[in-house]
Amino acid sequence: MLIDLLFVTLGIVVLVKSADFLVESSSDLATKLGVSAVVVGAIIVGFGTSMPEMAVSTTAAVRGDIDLGIGNVIGSIIANLTLVLGATTFAANIPLPRYFIKFHIPLSMNAVFWFFVFAQNGFMRYEGFILLGMLIISLWLMLRDGKKGRSTFAAPSQEPLTQSQRTEKRAQILDGLVIMSSLVGVIGSSYFITEGAIGLAEKWGVGSGFVGASLVAIGTSLPELVASIVALRKGKSEIIIGTILGSNVFNGVAIGAAIGILGPGEMIDAKIIGWLSALTILLAAVTWCLKSLSPKPVGKLAGFMLLSIYMFWLVVVGI
Repeated sequence: MLIDLLFVTLGIVVLVKSADFLVESSSDLATKLGVSAVVVGAIIVGFGTSMPEMAVSTTAAVRGDIDLGIGNVIGSIIANLTLVLGATTFAANIPLPRYFIKFHIPLSMNAVFWFFVFAQNGFMRYEGFILLGMLIISLWLMLRDGKKGRSTFAAPSQEPLTQSQRTEKRAQILDGLVIMSSLVGVIGSSYFITEGAIGLAEKWGVGSGFVGASLVAIGTSLPELVASIVALRKGKSEIIIGTILGSNVFNGVAIGAAIGILGPGEMIDAKIIGWLSALTILLAAVTWCLKSLSPKPVGKLAGFMLLSIYMFWLVVVGI
């Protein structure tokens, strides 16, 4: 038990510090490259912080436990839409501009929808390749949107670089290295936190099914949660939305593609992809859309509603 407690404690310390570096460096890189903080948050932070889900779900599917793989993805998607945003509002209000309902929310929910549809009857290999195609298209759309209207983004010049340009180039490389190192810290620490939490739960006599539905999904969603809170504290709210929605794009199409191509199969216990999960995702999506249409930021009341939705889902699924 002492080792499990040590894993959880040290993991949280490393996770928070790594997320701090990750958010700061990602924001700096977005400015230097002339793309929006949202797209950097979606592609770099969002996809990067979803690597724990990728590792857990793909490994489980390859080993023949597709229930764990799909369950972890569904749990992480719901946690992102409810737990992550809901908990972050208790640090400060989060502005959700109307623009997000036109592009980022539909792109995210499209990925979630197709993962959910394909998972209903078990993943076939061809469905994995369809999701892989969707991933490529989603990445292209996000990159195109991130460059739209950014006059600071110019085509590379064929002329020799000046001293200031060389300095700027070195700064971009340094930001990239810091981001990669931070991602290693975020992913590694989340692994130890999850392992420690599962070990503690087993010693306390909690059922393995409930552990899989709660601690594994929450543990693999910790990077998104901590990165979002850190970004909010630094006044970089755009990165929060990019992280959450980008993570769901990655969970839906990238991890779905990996499961379908590498470990296709049918779920034995289909409760996790039943009507309750579909209703939970729908309620969370409607809440996001309503707040995007509202001029007011996402505050504690909306955050409490999202947390209530998550807790209700978690309790009913865990029974």
